[in-house]
Order: sequence, then C-alpha cells, then structure tokens
Amino acid sequence: MKSFSIDLFRFAFVLMIALSCVRYVYAEGVEGTARTNVTYDVAAEAAFGTGDYNAYQLVTNRHHILGTRSNTAYMRAAVNLNHRIGGSWNLAGCVDAVASLHADHKVYLQQCYLRLANKILFVEAGNHEERQVVRDDSLSVGSFVKGTNAKPIPQVRVGTNGFLTVPYTKEWVQVNFEIGYGRFLDGDYRRDVMMNSNGVNMSYISGVYYHQKHLYIRSNPNKRFFAMIGIEHAVQFGGTHRDFSDGTMKVIEKPANMNAFLNVILPLGDDEYFEHEALEDWVFGNHVGVMTYQVGCNITPCHRVQAYLDNPFEDGSGVRKGNGYDGLWGLQYSNTSPGRQIVRAAVFEYFQSTNQSGPLHWDNADYPEPIRSQITEFVTGADNYYNHYFYGGYQYYGMVPGVALITSPIYNKDGYSDFHDTRVKAWHVGVRGELTGRLSYMLRGSYREGWGTYYAPLARRHHSFDAMIQGSYNLNAWNVSAAYGLSKGNIYGDCSTFNIRIGYHGKIF
Repeated sequence: MKSFSIDLFRFAFVLMIALSCVRYVYAEGVEGTARTNVTYDVAAEAAFGTGDYNAYQLVTNRHHILGTRSNTAYMRAAVNLNHRIGGSWNLAGCVDAVASLHADHKVYLQQCYLRLANKILFVEAGNHEERQVVRDDSLSVGSFVKGTNAKPIPQVRVGTNGFLTVPYTKEWVQVNFEIGYGRFLDGDYRRDVMMNSNGVNMSYISGVYYHQKHLYIRSNPNKRFFAMIGIEHAVQFGGTHRDFSDGTMKVIEKPANMNAFLNVILPLGDDEYFEHEALEDWVFGNHVGVMTYQVGCNITPCHRVQAYLDNPFEDGSGVRKGNGYDGLWGLQYSNTSPGRQIVRAAVFEYFQSTNQSGPLHWDNADYPEPIRSQITEFVTGADNYYNHYFYGGYQYYGMVPGVALITSPIYNKDGYSDFHDTRVKAWHVGVRGELTGRLSYMLRGSYREGWGTYYAPLARRHHSFDAMIQGSYNLNAWNVSAAYGLSKGNIYGDCSTFNIRIGYHGKIF
C-alpha cells in the first residue's frame, strides 16, 4: 500500500504541473495569441467472444491498453496540450485516464507527460505512448527492446527530435539518439502475482529503476539506395528483491545512487561477485539490447522497399553474433502516394530466438577456489532472452515491452512470473491500405512455435496461429473501427474475438 501511495503521489504531482501549464497557456490564449491548442480525445472499446483470452493480434503492440482477458471493455479520456514558445520551442503534454471492466487493470493513468522540444532536441518527463523509431507500429512484430507491447514506463529522457542531418556530410548522414532513466511501478503487481501463485513463485522484486538509450545512423533515405545501422539498449537496475524460498524472507537491496546510474550505461559488473555472494552482479542489472542492420531502395519517389535484421543480445556473445540466426529478419514495403491506396504498407517478418548463443554457460568466476583455478575453459551462452533470476524478467505489469511473440508472463496459467517459452520460431505478415477516402483496413497474421528454455525445455511444443482483420472509418472528428481476431493453438487456446472501438477528437481552445 505504501508503494501504491508513493506512485499515486508522483502521478498527482505530474498532473498538477500539467494543469498549471494549461492554466498558464489559457491565460496567454485569452490575450489573443494563437500559439496554444488544447484538445481532448475520448474513446470506448469493447472486445467480446469465446476463449480465455482476447485474440492475440487484437491485444499485442497496443501499449497494453486492451485487457488480455476475454469479454472486456474500457473508456478513455485524454486532454492534450500544445503550446508554441517563441519561434522555435514547443511545449506538449497529455493527461490520459482509463477505466476498464473485466480487465488486467481497473482505473489508471495510461499517459501523463510533458515534453519540451525544438527542431533539434527534446526533453520529456512522464509516461508516454511513444512510437517505435524504425519499425512499423501497426504492422511489425516490433522492436526486441523498446517496442509498444507494454504500458509506457515513466521516465525522464532527452534526445534528438527525429533524425537529424549531420553537418558537413552534404546531407548524406543522419542520426537519431535518445537516453533516459525511469522507474518500473509494478512492484505491487509482482507481489500479488507471487502471493497468488500457490508456491510457484518464491520471490519478487519492487522499486526497479530503468535505463534506456538508442543510437541510429543512416544515409539519406531520399536517395535511391540507403542504409542504416543502430543499437537499442535497456537495463533494469536497483530495486529490492524479496526471496521466500527457505521459509523466511531474505531481502536484498540494490543501490540506485549516482554510481549505479552510471554503471548501467555500459554493461559493467563486480569482478569479485562470487566473493561478495552476489552472482547477479556479474553485470550490474538486467541488460537487453538489439543491433539493427537495414538497407533500402526507393523504387520510385513514392514506393520504397527495405530489408532488415534486428539482432538481439543480452551479453557479448549476442553482440558478436554468436547466436546463430536469432533475430527479426524482415521485408517492408511502403507507399506514400497521395489519395486512396489499396496497399499503403506491408511487412513480412521471420523471428527466431532458439539459439541464444548455445545451451551452456560456463565461467570459472562462478565457483570458489580450488575449483575456480581448475576450470580452464570459458563458454558463454544460455542467454535465456528476457529472463533474469534476480529481476524476474524484462516485463512491465506482466507484458514484455519487446517482441510479443515471446509469450508474456501474464498469459502463464500456472501463475509463473517469468517467461516459460523464450526459444521461438515465428512467421508474420501485415498489410494495410485504404478502400475509400474514409474507410481503411488492416490485416495481420502470425504463426509461431516454441520449445521453452534451455533450462526448462517444454515436453510438448507450443504453437499458435493468430490473425485479425480490422476496418476503420473516419468521419471528421469521429473514428469507428471494428475487428475480428482469432487464435488457434496451445498457447492462448482457441479464442475468437470481436472488437469495436469508437473515438472522438475535439478542441477546447
């Protein structure tokens, strides 16, 4: 309850700042300036059907706004601020509240943030539903690290405002950079999962801090041929770990001081972690990352194709591509022609995470003397993507922030709080376009197979086929969408879900 009160106070504090800004810009607005816009969005969505869950494709990569359980609904209301300061700066903000029925969460703030930006840089504080930097938000399975599958994590971040052209390169080189620190607010959720797991889980962690950054470098995408390389990196660090495995509560607290904030920028660790009885400090925090390699061609000024590889890593073996064919391999087509386009964009992707740098990890530093000096071989592997025995996995309120094809812990019917199935092969396709000037459509489908983890292989292969079709109609400020999704297999079960959403965008001043 104490943690919930602290988190509520923080949300209230940010809310007061946002409302103060609205009051200030309103005072300016009534003096006759036209530099301020305050708008609002209201929406209602319902999903109903058969099965234990809503169909996977209707839920995934939507910032966990629609509940995973079947037969759920929510109402959402947001106030958005946009204020121009001088000739080059812009202040934006949002307070976005949600109330749900038969959902994973009942009443909460989905977004609450302030953002100050000019043409070059931005600084932002709060939790914001950000778009992915290089992947298609609506069609792709998403980034391995900073995807759109989980609720936005509150943080303070600074970076470039999109891709910036590097001076003195004759407009050939562009960069996109961001760095931020935040905090996971799901400590009470993790505690409740442990308490309700009937002994399946014997530990949980709370008060975890978050660090993320990315750097992308690309050639000018308006040239005939272009290329891009980049990296995304995220870390969970700090926090209080409580373990009940021996019948008593053992508490381990990790620091969140200035040294801790600096030590996670690069994967540094304690060279004497065994002597200090802290195997988790082999590297400080739980690190996840992805290296991106992408090439593209502008067939015409409006038609573009791209091919890419997102290579995941959790330590040096993944960075060295010691993980075989693991990664997201994709082809993307985009069409920016004006007017109605039957095919506006399409992706085809293959995702694999079965190698994980091999099944073994063998390090002499994990053992005391005299065993340590007798071990002369070093084998790095068993990366066990997303899982971490101290931090309980890279997840937020039960949902993985990265690629959702690695099934999130919120779907574990046995109550297990980590990832059961990280060794996955999957095929995915997505298409969207316009049928008329107001009516658009989207199709998505995936088939995936999973074999558990190297530490706990599945006796029976997991598999699932998941598909959806959606139509969306825009009429001035109104948007109405309807969708049907299905899941078949032994991961989510057999689910059939109908979905309808109605939204309205209005202006206050």
